[in-house]
Amino acid sequence: MIKSTRKALFVIYVLFFRLPMWTIIWLVGLTGVIKTIFLIYPTDRKEYADLSPDFIFLRKFMSGRPTPAGIILDKWKPVGIYFFISNTPQELIKKKNRHIAEAIARRMRCIQRLSGAKACGFAGQLGPILEKRHGIAMEPPFYSSTMGNIFSIDDSISFLAKSLDKRPWQLSIAVIGGGELGGMLQEHFTNQGYNADIVDVTFKRHGGIKVTDMETTSCQLDHADFVINLLPTGEDFLSCGTADLLKPSTSVIDFSRPAIPKEKLQAKVFMGNRVQRTGLRFAFALPGWKQKELPACSMPSILASNHGIVEQNLTKFCMAARRVAFQTALAAAAQPVPRPLLTRLQLLGNEFMMNCRFYMFVIKKNYMYALAK
Repeated sequence: MIKSTRKALFVIYVLFFRLPMWTIIWLVGLTGVIKTIFLIYPTDRKEYADLSPDFIFLRKFMSGRPTPAGIILDKWKPVGIYFFISNTPQELIKKKNRHIAEAIARRMRCIQRLSGAKACGFAGQLGPILEKRHGIAMEPPFYSSTMGNIFSIDDSISFLAKSLDKRPWQLSIAVIGGGELGGMLQEHFTNQGYNADIVDVTFKRHGGIKVTDMETTSCQLDHADFVINLLPTGEDFLSCGTADLLKPSTSVIDFSRPAIPKEKLQAKVFMGNRVQRTGLRFAFALPGWKQKELPACSMPSILASNHGIVEQNLTKFCMAARRVAFQTALAAAAQPVPRPLLTRLQLLGNEFMMNCRFYMFVIKKNYMYALAK
């Protein structure tokens, strides 16, 4: 019901209230509260349908046209706005769609000026596609996702490694796919003392992923404590055969969208692309995400606009992010769930009654012992 209402309202204001919405953004921007703007996208038709009705005319209307989809809150104070486009990475990476990529960058720059935001972030693959494929530089006020993604994976592994009670040099990490990002992760973890390898994969001409050397890959995954999945989708991870090589004790840090179905894997699967910071949240929450989960790719723009942190050095970026209390969203599962007041009173009452029975038992035993004497 909530999702249907949200989509209906989304369509109404997309088609009929665009001008009033831009006017509101301009007026709010004059107050200086909007620090960052952030652009998200669907990876497939299903993700698109989670946010907006899947009508052909609506997809075409929103193509290359960033549309306000929600706000970024720090406690109850708005600090940013996130926008939505209907284009998938598969569309934008094509050279024939360069004009769409250029339109997105141009419009985001205009929105940044209109809103008074200090930074403009691009989710997931958008930044690398705009920069590497279409030559649109990711320089301030534009921020790509790379640094935030690496911090999220780094903090996820640090969090999970604590339960293993081992030193970094006693742990092995296998990175599957990722291209440049995979290479950066390997270097980053090797510098920390981990045994980090890259599993070589190739993209088939007609779609899908193939492992380059299955024998080498089998050896890498057999010794891996952590596997970082950077393949585009969870289905790619399953279809290329890597899933069958994992031990049940292996932890998979999944960065794909749609994610790896956990029920199809013996190994433990954790979402690695989500971070958290007390008080900071997206409203509405992103489809399929919890209220307090933040996309890791939003971190570079948020750190730059809200905290003045612009770091090109990866180690310094991770240190700065931890300094302002960003951490992996996996840590939320380890925190105790707050109990309602009534439940807590009931537990206290039960504990009080148990103590009373115990003391009555002790008194009765002492009385019986005294009588026996």
